[in-house]
Amino acid sequence: DINEIVDFLEIKRDMDVADLGAGDGYFSKEFIKFAKSVTAIDIDNTYFKEMNELGIKTVQSDLCKYSEGSFDFTFMANVYHGLRLGCKESLLKNIEKITKKYFAIMDFNEARMFGPPMRVSKDEVIKDLEKHGFRLLKEKDLKYHYLLVFEKVGE
Repeated sequence: DINEIVDFLEIKRDMDVADLGAGDGYFSKEFIKFAKSVTAIDIDNTYFKEMNELGIKTVQSDLCKYSEGSFDFTFMANVYHGLRLGCKESLLKNIEKITKKYFAIMDFNEARMFGPPMRVSKDEVIKDLEKHGFRLLKEKDLKYHYLLVFEKVGE
């Protein structure tokens, strides 16, 4: 339920939000209703025209290499499990660099009923993010996913 997810994330009107691996803009299209600005970042620009028409900024980039901009809230859904194998350290450094305050990640839980064969446990994600200057604020279990919200700790 998109409303349940957006409510849990607590995106505020004064926030600049980045949707990392935005795909078709499913989450970006909701975030723009609540945030000051939304930037959708994806390697595939297929849906950029539609998102631009809704006021969503778009950036075509490989997340393993993207480290531009500064966002109050960065979000990643259903992407980390795949990128973690190929570019975990550069991806995490990039997230750390562009995130001012909050980072949220949604990915497939360990139930094998739905989604890709590769999975990353909540505990692994938490350890990965803690090593890069984030602390877990809250978590939520959904039917096929987990949702974790982190806060960037002071520098």
